[in-house]
Amino acid sequence: MNLNKYIMLIKTCELGSVTAAAKELGISQSAATQLINSLEKELGLQIIVRSRSGVRLTKEGSILLPLFKNVVEADNKISSAVQKLKSEKNIIRIAAFKSVAINWLPEIIRDFRKANPGIKIELIDCGYKDIDQSLMNEDVDFAFLPLPANPAYTGIPVYNDRLLAVLPPDYPQTGLINGRLPVKLFETEPVVSLSDSIDRDARTVFHNAGIVPNICYRVDDDYAQLAMIENGLGIGIVPELILHGTDKKLKISELDPPAFRTIGIAFPSYKNASTEALAFSEFAKNYISHY
Repeated sequence: MNLNKYIMLIKTCELGSVTAAAKELGISQSAATQLINSLEKELGLQIIVRSRSGVRLTKEGSILLPLFKNVVEADNKISSAVQKLKSEKNIIRIAAFKSVAINWLPEIIRDFRKANPGIKIELIDCGYKDIDQSLMNEDVDFAFLPLPANPAYTGIPVYNDRLLAVLPPDYPQTGLINGRLPVKLFETEPVVSLSDSIDRDARTVFHNAGIVPNICYRVDDDYAQLAMIENGLGIGIVPELILHGTDKKLKISELDPPAFRTIGIAFPSYKNASTEALAFSEFAKNYISHY
């Protein structure tokens, strides 16, 4: 199929002249005439009638012209789709919860792009529930999330992050036992908690201890939680990674019994992951192993 013949015919009919169409397409009039003649010969039908006043479609041409337009339009759509797929091949889409997005990924992305300047990276900062949904919908190449992950996708552990008790700065030292805060105290002390959809870590601690926490406040942001605790509104459980770089005046202690979360990298399908995504995940794992 020679689409140039179709394009020439379409343009000729639009402008009503072979000469005008040839000029717009940047070819000679004789080359334009040859394209149309070749198409008519190929089909065994006369498509246009030439006269001094211009060109007009024959009955057969009127039937075929819309079909030629559909073919050219379909070819353009295919070309656009191919270009998009080629460009997306060099894009890595990553979902991560806030502490990873803030403390790890900026430096990892910067160093990875220095070594791989042709690769673009899109970072989606969201909560655990949205990360699960992004993986299930295959909207991302991979994600950072606490393990165990949904068995529908592959999770690879990369870091054990301590869960710590976060207390107001004037919290009495007598409340601690050997420098640790007993988890049982969360039953009686006022607790500042994250909303249920993003508080998986603390809920796991309470579940394992068999207690119902005395939750007085719920917030949707880790740093709002820290600000409320700093102002004496309660105590909370926070992953150690969240506390890096914070300027809040807080008292931090280990929990009794100790607790941690395992941060992992999860792929919608490890087998079908792109070369670029696998390379980035290996680069990230190496960075995190030295953290």
